[in-house]
Amino acid sequence: MQNAATLQGEKFIEIIKDIERLTSSQQKFIQDMLSQRKKVHKTSGKRILRRSFGLWADRGDIVSSQDYVNNLRKGWQARFERIKD
Repeated sequence: MQNAATLQGEKFIEIIKDIERLTSSQQKFIQDMLSQRKKVHKTSGKRILRRSFGLWADRGDIVSSQDYVNNLRKGWQARFERIKD
C-alpha cells in the first residue's frame, strides 16, 4: 500500500507530464495564471469557531438560542407532516 506522500508525488509527476504535452502558448497561459495566484492562508476550524462565537448575540429576535432552535424544528416537523401524505 502506498503512502499519501508517494501518491501525491506520482500525481504531481503526471501533472507535469500533461503540461509538457501542451503547446507553448498553453504552457504560458498556465504559467501566467499560476503567477497571479494569491497565497491563501489556511485558518483552522477552531479559530473560525472562536471568531464566530457570539455572532448573533445582539439580535433582538433571538432571546434564547435553545427556544429559537426548538421553534425552527417545530416548523420543520409541521412541514414534514404536511408533505408526508
